[in-house]
Amino acid sequence: MRRRIEPRLLSVREQFERLVEEWVPDDDLQQAWREHLRNRAPAPSEPPSIRPLAFRGISDAGSVAEVLGKPDEELAVVIDGSLAERIVAAKDLASKHPFLGLRLDDIEFLETFTASDDALEAVEDFLAEGESPPWEYAPELLADGLIDTHFALTPRGRRALARRAA
Repeated sequence: MRRRIEPRLLSVREQFERLVEEWVPDDDLQQAWREHLRNRAPAPSEPPSIRPLAFRGISDAGSVAEVLGKPDEELAVVIDGSLAERIVAAKDLASKHPFLGLRLDDIEFLETFTASDDALEAVEDFLAEGESPPWEYAPELLADGLIDTHFALTPRGRRALARRAA
């Protein structure tokens, strides 16, 4: 049995090592994650897990709405930190329109982005030139929902770049 699953185990270990190197900048924290995998040590609290962000917007009153979740599942709408409702809006949030809005209970939320101009410029250069992804901006871009874990641009990322071009 072990011989049969050993190639899969090695593949998982290699993938884990690659992800730890790419996403965890601190050497001590990388070692803690390795200890978690190899010796069943407690999982480190950092880096925090990131739920995919499909939309973040602000209302005229200053309330912040976030739509969290993967496109193929029910999405959670969180307003000012509290779960407001669950929706199925993957098609609506797949829009490339640079000025997307979300209406909930007669309140309009206009989309906002928090990624820095430097990060967005690095993504534009990466897409134009096809060189290595700008990994130094990956945590910021991922937290803002602009890329996925494979550094592919999300619909939200396409909207952010379209807004820069507008």
